Amino acid sequence: MNKPILIFMFLALIFQSCTNTTNSGLPSPLVDGWADEYQELGAQPINLSDSVDLYFYQNDHYVWICYTYPSESFGTLDMKIETENLDEPLNLHVSAQVGEWPVNKPELAPKDPLSDRWWNMKGWISNEVWPNGIDRSGEVARPKFKNAPARELQLSKERFGRGKWEISMEIRAIKSSDGFISLQFPENKSAYILNVN
Repeated sequence: MNKPILIFMFLALIFQSCTNTTNSGLPSPLVDGWADEYQELGAQPINLSDSVDLYFYQNDHYVWICYTYPSESFGTLDMKIETENLDEPLNLHVSAQVGEWPVNKPELAPKDPLSDRWWNMKGWISNEVWPNGIDRSGEVARPKFKNAPARELQLSKERFGRGKWEISMEIRAIKSSDGFISLQFPENKSAYILNVN
């Protein structure tokens, strides 16, 4: 083969590798507590209430779950997830601390805020309710918290697998005119089927 043909083939290979992308060049969401990018990425909101929208988004490696809530809410979460890749369904918990345990073994859940069973998540992450100092105005010092406008979870397809994910969520401490309420998704306590490719 002569030199000009080899150079042309080499350049063609470089050009092809530069133009082939697996996720169309779209950025991935950042788990920072802001939900702006989900609509920009084409995720359609699922309206859970007048003030709570839920989004799902995925790329080749991860699934993101995000929900918004009104200010002064905490938006804590217990999410049950069942996939073919998991040995048993898991409960993923997000509040001021994060952790997981088997749905059918609630005795493995952390018993108090000092438990070593917190922060045991594997293959997923979420923005927790942020600690924000100590309130010393009363007789007893109490922790203060600050919250982001949205709760975000990022789950690895390597751990949770591909195919059908069965998800049910209880979102707690949502501020409403009646005080704090909890929301179930789906409402009928069945599972939401998310197809993960």
